[in-house]
Amino acid sequence: MVQLAVWVLACLTMAWLLQSRPIWGAGLTILLWTAVPAIAGHHLTGLSGGALAFHPATWLVLSIFVVQLVLNPSVIGAALGRHALLLLVVFTFSAVALLTSRLMGSGGTRLLMDQIVGPMVLFLLVVAFAYRGGRWMLFLRHVILFAAAGESILAVVQSILGRIVFYESDYLKLYWFDPEKFERWMGTTDSPLVLSLALCVSAALALSVRNWALRFSLLTLFLVGALIVQSRTGTAVMCAIILYSILRAHMVLWARALTCLAVVIVGYYLASSTIIAGLAGRLANDTGSADARLRAVWFVYDNWVDYLATGQGLTSSYGIARDAGLQTSIESSFLMYVVDVGFILALAYFGAQFAMLIRYGWQRGLLGGTLAALIGCGLQHTFSGVAGTNLSGTYIWAALALMVVAWTAAPPVPGTSSAARRGVLATGRPYRRRSPAKAAPGSVGADLEGAPEVRSAP
Repeated sequence: MVQLAVWVLACLTMAWLLQSRPIWGAGLTILLWTAVPAIAGHHLTGLSGGALAFHPATWLVLSIFVVQLVLNPSVIGAALGRHALLLLVVFTFSAVALLTSRLMGSGGTRLLMDQIVGPMVLFLLVVAFAYRGGRWMLFLRHVILFAAAGESILAVVQSILGRIVFYESDYLKLYWFDPEKFERWMGTTDSPLVLSLALCVSAALALSVRNWALRFSLLTLFLVGALIVQSRTGTAVMCAIILYSILRAHMVLWARALTCLAVVIVGYYLASSTIIAGLAGRLANDTGSADARLRAVWFVYDNWVDYLATGQGLTSSYGIARDAGLQTSIESSFLMYVVDVGFILALAYFGAQFAMLIRYGWQRGLLGGTLAALIGCGLQHTFSGVAGTNLSGTYIWAALALMVVAWTAAPPVPGTSSAARRGVLATGRPYRRRSPAKAAPGSVGADLEGAPEVRSAP
């Protein structure tokens, strides 16, 4: 507990130092979640189990929120008011999930804080302090792309060395990880599929990178990472994103031709390399994973009446799947939450995410922003995703926050400098002058006046 107290004090100190730049704190939270897997969080907090064994990044984002709530209550309050219905859904979900888990004795407090509360607080910080702020939107995009690129490079290094580079002793404690046989490398995330989700979300955000060479380099790096992860769904999504970037990106003819040539060269190299061997083997023989997923779906379908209104508590789905004779977990975040908290609450929580996509998905401020949020919200249901402690929730809610901020970000005002235009609009399209007379208050075309100022304590 002494080490935890020291870490919380360090988080509060950091939050105080960043009081005028809370978005920096949001970016630091994302980097910390990426650099430190959940299984290794105890190195910073001193706790490997128990109700307070949250991830270090969760303690950090909570500290930042508390400091901002004290120093800038009006800005936080405005954000709460703009997303009152979403907050009501998440608060109700969290309260009932916590109560159910306590009554059933399933634990799950750590899961609740790391996957629901912490990511939601991150969302609130972003939509509060990056509101109508294209510069902060791009800053967070840079952070996510940097983190994902680092994870891809680390996965390549792990594949070459044939071993975990960081936190190896912690990974060896996982029952499913056998260093002698395991060939699906995951960087510093908690599982290969978690890394696949992060890479796919980041690849969608990379579509907004204006420089075509840098954009293609990032997409290629993320594709290599997905191949090393050996995620079939992730690789398919990545290929679709790359194809979309070629067909829809606004590039001059010679740049498009060079990109197509580069795709052919990279594709030929990957097809003839050993990187793709693992994925090809999984396509030929999935070792029963598809059958396990199908059995899990039928199990929940056959017993859905038992989980209509209430569940057995957070994390209980793992034990229930084991008792039912399933080979794996239920392998779907939605179905696992149905077992944990009931069908109604699970539908409300994940439905709220898709409602956000419908409400703000038509934004034009960040090319690929809506796609990133859609991919994150969708991929979490193809494996255990947010039903285990990992960075999935943070990346999903960060993508949703970027989508919302992009919806509020104003298009460039005619006559502004090129640097200002790049800071406000990141569509990857050529800048066109538009008359500001048609912009209505609060619309995408509204100017930046009225954006909240971050005030420091006197």
